[in-house]
Amino acid sequence: MTPIRLLLVTLILIAAARTADAGARRSRPTKTGQTLCYDASNLVTSCAGTGQDGDLRRGEPRAYVDNGDGTIRDKRTALTWEKLSDDGSIHDKDNGYTWAQAFEKIDDLNAASFAGFTDWRVPNYFELMTLVDISSSYPSTPAAFDTNCGDAVTGNPGCTVLTCSCTKAGYGWTSSSDVDSPQYKWSVYFGTGSGAGNLKISPFMVRAVRGGS
Repeated sequence: MTPIRLLLVTLILIAAARTADAGARRSRPTKTGQTLCYDASNLVTSCAGTGQDGDLRRGEPRAYVDNGDGTIRDKRTALTWEKLSDDGSIHDKDNGYTWAQAFEKIDDLNAASFAGFTDWRVPNYFELMTLVDISSSYPSTPAAFDTNCGDAVTGNPGCTVLTCSCTKAGYGWTSSSDVDSPQYKWSVYFGTGSGAGNLKISPFMVRAVRGGS
């Protein structure tokens, strides 16, 4: 192989490696949001040198864009999410759906071309978990999904997906099933940010999603 050809091959390999590395960086998990650390007595302590999550704060930063049409785009995952409201509409955070009814809600959103799209779906377990922020609780979600919603008791009655962005501090359905016990379906608890399997007849919140890979 001539020196020039060897140089070209080397440059191509370096470029490919850099591209792969960039892709790996983009696919890293998000930051959890935690900034506090705790000692053996469960009291807040200095984070320096503890190695706890609040000390290291590893992961990609969150980045959301409100599209102004009742949806929010996650710039990191390329997912677009339905905003939830407190107005008694199909988007109301307090609406409860069984697992089967969750898919019926999606059919209704697609039939209405919500926000101009007809490819809405129930998020899978890992997709819905991207909306968890464990630096807060009740609800444990980023501010983009908990804005202008009032407190947990009174809420903000009448606010629409154009004027608020709400998350109920309860369970939300995913499209994922428990492979050992199919009568249980995976859900995310937005009180504390944990995941759980629940009976498919349980009435939970549903947030539609579209896009991604």
